[in-house]
Amino acid sequence: MSLARHSDTPVYRQIVAQLAFTIEAGRLLDGDRLPGARLLAANLGINRNTVARAYAELRDLGLVEPRGRNGMVVCGAERARAASSARERGRGILEEAVGRCRELGLGDDDIRALLGGAAGPGAGPAPEISFVECNRDRAEYFAGALAAELAVPVDPLVLGEFEAGGVSSELVLTTFFHLAEVRRRFRGTGAEVIAIVVAPHLRTLVEIAQLPKGRVVGVWWTSEDQAVSVRDSFAQAGVTDLRVLTTGDDAELEGVELVVVPTESPALARRLEGRVRVLEYGNVLDAASVRMVREVVREHRAGRTFTGAK
Repeated sequence: MSLARHSDTPVYRQIVAQLAFTIEAGRLLDGDRLPGARLLAANLGINRNTVARAYAELRDLGLVEPRGRNGMVVCGAERARAASSARERGRGILEEAVGRCRELGLGDDDIRALLGGAAGPGAGPAPEISFVECNRDRAEYFAGALAAELAVPVDPLVLGEFEAGGVSSELVLTTFFHLAEVRRRFRGTGAEVIAIVVAPHLRTLVEIAQLPKGRVVGVWWTSEDQAVSVRDSFAQAGVTDLRVLTTGDDAELEGVELVVVPTESPALARRLEGRVRVLEYGNVLDAASVRMVREVVREHRAGRTFTGAK
């Protein structure tokens, strides 16, 4: 396990996200024992209480349980894999349904109303929801993932491409990295602004860390700021020979063993196809964040009125 020390994602949240993904991916099975909090903290160079907090959240999620001298043991692997598979199937069903509705000529408002009505008898309409990011690919990728998790439409918004006064969303989601700016933009609009955690998949960092020493890794993102942030994450995994790419041309790729690109930007991967090995940098929505947003949506449907952005 590797941590991004300078990430906007708290360390304990990174531990939770990486272990949860490892369990969902089948790399940790029911009955497998997690390292003790003291041992893991020592290996990661962090406070033992941080690991204990992460383990407590994993326990609350039903993924691990304490078993006396055996410490924390995985207990919810099969259920987590089934839930993950169900979410993936559900996402595909929703994406297909939305696409077919658009083919019928229905607009986003009509589709949103239909999905809200299908959420269950007696439920009020879902709030209009947006997800704000700094580039189009990332905004659309996570808006789609959130829509599948919440079973309601989520509109992608790109910073610098909209006026808050022209957005009708009652609930605006973003990452902690952009929270302050998004709150400023939506202040006084009546929208509630909430930050969610997006963390790197453990498998991505593991693959990077397994590269032989001295190999050059390229990092290519649609935003240089994001590329630098990802580069810092890899540096924490022990990869020191990193190169931030800006064009992806042959001159930049000279001597590069591997190029990391974001999963949500497949066009970048296609531009490198056949020229260099490519690794997609996957991200996972933090389960606790999704659970919190789901509760906000549920309360809205039950008649709660948002207090507005602060």
